[in-house]
Amino acid sequence: MLFFGSCIKDLTETADKIQNIDGIQWNPTIAVPLVYSRLKLEDLLKQGVVDQYLRVESDGSMTLVYSDMYESEGAENILRLDDQNFSETFALTPAQVSTLNTEGEVSVLFNRELGYSFGSRELDKLWFKNGTMDLSISSTLEHDISLSFTIKEGMKAGSTFSPTVTAAYTSLPNSASSTEDLAGLEIDFTKTAQGHSEMEVDLEFTITKKGSNSIKPLETITFEVGLLNQAYSRIDGLFLDLDFSVGGDTLEIPFFDNSGGGSFTLTDPRLKFAIDNSIGIPLVARVTNFEGFSNTNSAINLTGLPNPIPIPIVTKAEIGTVKRDSFEVNKSTTNLIDYLNNKPAKNVYTIDINVGGGSGVRHSVLDISMLRARVDVEIPLSGTARGYVMETIQPFDLLLENAEQVEEVLLRLYTENGFPIDVEMQIYFEDSLTNTVLDSLFGSDILILPAANVDASGRVVSPNPKTVDATMDNASVNRLKSANRIRLRATFNTPFDGGVQPDVKFYTDYDLLLQLGVQAEVLIVQKVGQ
Repeated sequence: MLFFGSCIKDLTETADKIQNIDGIQWNPTIAVPLVYSRLKLEDLLKQGVVDQYLRVESDGSMTLVYSDMYESEGAENILRLDDQNFSETFALTPAQVSTLNTEGEVSVLFNRELGYSFGSRELDKLWFKNGTMDLSISSTLEHDISLSFTIKEGMKAGSTFSPTVTAAYTSLPNSASSTEDLAGLEIDFTKTAQGHSEMEVDLEFTITKKGSNSIKPLETITFEVGLLNQAYSRIDGLFLDLDFSVGGDTLEIPFFDNSGGGSFTLTDPRLKFAIDNSIGIPLVARVTNFEGFSNTNSAINLTGLPNPIPIPIVTKAEIGTVKRDSFEVNKSTTNLIDYLNNKPAKNVYTIDINVGGGSGVRHSVLDISMLRARVDVEIPLSGTARGYVMETIQPFDLLLENAEQVEEVLLRLYTENGFPIDVEMQIYFEDSLTNTVLDSLFGSDILILPAANVDASGRVVSPNPKTVDATMDNASVNRLKSANRIRLRATFNTPFDGGVQPDVKFYTDYDLLLQLGVQAEVLIVQKVGQ
């Protein structure tokens, strides 16, 4: 099929040359060799199809593999940290007011357990990748105030995390604020009586008397803390309500893109899942849909997949590693033969991935944690074909200013088929505007590649030669001038042996010899005055 596409171009260029020989006195026959090529199936199958590769087995047989990479939702997209806000107003006691008035400075320490709002989840420890802490104070005091906000179980760069903010009094309201970068901060939320989702903090206010400013009997200080735009690199805790599922994914099988009628049966196809998991939470995953669509939109569902599918478990001690598991289905465990016989060029599948099991067990999750699954359809090139049709369409433009000069064009194709399969071929020249067939290369579909001779085991022992001639007269050439596309149609059949159609297998040493020549008989018109 690929070969004939290039042949049409060669024929066009040859005809273009023929039309420019006015002034010759005789009617010659022009013979031009166009193609001499020996092709292996391996060469054609390796030509740049994305997500396809050809595997050569130890016995020299071949397997086509089509792949798709499924990726679940990432942990940082589904396990998000909401903004946290804390505030409280403190009143100075009479004793504290007295100390400030007599000594000029007083320190006031408050200890608090601040709850981290995390829904139904439980937070044990948090490693910040990004975020800010906004710390502010506001007071009725007409004096300088400094606040040290210490997270007792918070560490950053090897030191206890203790940001400060100072309000130097100039006028009321007496207020100030500061912003701290949370990147690199680690907080342990397990040290309170609750054991999770709380952090113990010390708030130490230092008030310094300023000049002769008054001190009222009731003085208050309000602090506010916000943890904003938080992102984690790792998070520990209990998370039982996460859904890592994404929408459906699609596995393309270009082998079936141009398939038409007929049928084939594969000997031993396989579908494989290789699963990489870095999510440190027990998961339950199910393939809820695996449906194949042919290029005529005929659909069939694949049945027999394991439910649930095996997911390797990453323990808390293994966080940061990727663990792999895999499984395979074949014709014995699923309807894979019938599924592939439908020629599914597009395969749509959906995997649901949810947290499951391990209730009460603490887990660890990285921001980059996710589940990946490589889905492979393996098609060993072994089986039978009966009237299996493949078609392809490509643009066509025959540029001949003096087409009447071409009386006849003869294409001679010599082949030696080293494959155990019969190939019938036809090329149609069409007008895409009216969707009509203007002409064809052959009068009817013809067997241009008879199957090679095989031994009792089905192995090719000798190629089968064939010569095919196709003639295009002046009327055909004129019709071709109106064509703007060509449709190449090939029909494949594996041979019968005594009424039985045995399986055939393709090997890397099988090849096809193609020799094409063009011979044109030209009507020569002598130019006036020459």
